[in-house]
Amino acid sequence: MAYDRLLYKNMSGSGGPEDSCPRATMNIDLNIDNRQRALDEFMYGPANPAQDDVGGNAEFWQSYADKFNDSVENVMTMRCENCTFFDRSPEMLECIAMGIGDEGDPDQSIEGGELGYCQALDFKCASQRVCFAWAGRR
Repeated sequence: MAYDRLLYKNMSGSGGPEDSCPRATMNIDLNIDNRQRALDEFMYGPANPAQDDVGGNAEFWQSYADKFNDSVENVMTMRCENCTFFDRSPEMLECIAMGIGDEGDPDQSIEGGELGYCQALDFKCASQRVCFAWAGRR
């Protein structure tokens, strides 16, 4: 029930088909503000997950591991893609696509970044990143 209240609070409420979509999926400015909060307060990152394979994010991962008092190897498995709050349901992907609209190619943006919606921090996030709000799935 708490999830329903959170989702309802974040709905757009504009009267269109996007009413069932979180506002941040429809409003780029709100999404950017919420993502900045995730960066500033929840250590959302790394900036470029593709650099993990070549050690380019070593400092980020060590800092993240220190926060969790855990190993780098373990925290590197705690990605948005396996977080309870990460939503890539067909309905949510449609919300994200509607929000992108004519600004770009929605399918390319969604699949290229493996985008989903973070229910905890109310923004579109990429599957290969992490943050302190991470909660593992069973």
